[in-house]
Amino acid sequence: MSNEIFVSFDETLLRLPSCLSVHAQLRPNLSKLTSEDYVQHSNGLHICGIIRKFESETTVLALAVYRTFLTTFDTIRFEIDDIVVDEKERNHGLGTRLLNDLIKKTKEYGATKILVHCDPTNTDAHRFFFRFGLTIYVFEFFLRNNESLKSNDQIRIVDVTELSEKDNAQLLIQAHGIFRQLRPHLPDDEKTYVNQIRDICRTGPARIIVAMNDEILGLAVYRVTRNMKYAEHIYCDDLVTNENSRSSGVGRCLINYMKNEGKKLGIDQLTLDSGCQRGRAHKFYHREGFIINRYGFMM
Repeated sequence: MSNEIFVSFDETLLRLPSCLSVHAQLRPNLSKLTSEDYVQHSNGLHICGIIRKFESETTVLALAVYRTFLTTFDTIRFEIDDIVVDEKERNHGLGTRLLNDLIKKTKEYGATKILVHCDPTNTDAHRFFFRFGLTIYVFEFFLRNNESLKSNDQIRIVDVTELSEKDNAQLLIQAHGIFRQLRPHLPDDEKTYVNQIRDICRTGPARIIVAMNDEILGLAVYRVTRNMKYAEHIYCDDLVTNENSRSSGVGRCLINYMKNEGKKLGIDQLTLDSGCQRGRAHKFYHREGFIINRYGFMM
């Protein structure tokens, strides 16, 4: 009698031919890898799923790749990059079971929301997510280019992350009001706010940069991360320009800085999520060369 269970994947499960085979149904580029290469490619990623045990044989039926990190948007982010059910096992409730198990795991991490990224062409998955009650909440913008565009040379970028504690706090407090233009739910109390941003930078790890002339004009929070779709890339958590300084090149200066940091690391891919309602920001991202590469479904 077979036994189907939800488990976190270790190297033994990742080496199963069925694991790579199922994952390659969603990410065809993975089919070029050997099982050993796939294990190496999966290093540092959280992978879980449903397996079937029958006598001495174990088969992967469905899997998901997720990550968790602190953000200013939802405090604890639980983000699913990949979720796939073996095409031979579909329409038997495995997708529903897997997503329900992931929701339980979300609660274990203390997250209040779950974000699932999905390619725009994967309409079967869209229908499944809609039936489950998820809605498209963000667009993922993607840029493959680390060449800087011409920018305002009167604006300088300062990395706040590793300044002295005093200077770090001073700049974070000066940026508080601008940050709240993007994230109005950030704490009113300056000490609580500073500690929250420092926690994000320390545990992410993430970096916070500010654009300045005589005063702070805008800021960004970014991190180097990786997944199966992009491999290693820069993810920008937050990007905001003071409402009084928009259309003056602040956003481009911040993006150029992240591109340059990526170039130092051999990274030419930059992604960010933007709420569906932020049409003005979307126009800016398109002008900078970004494209919408995935939808972000949220529950």
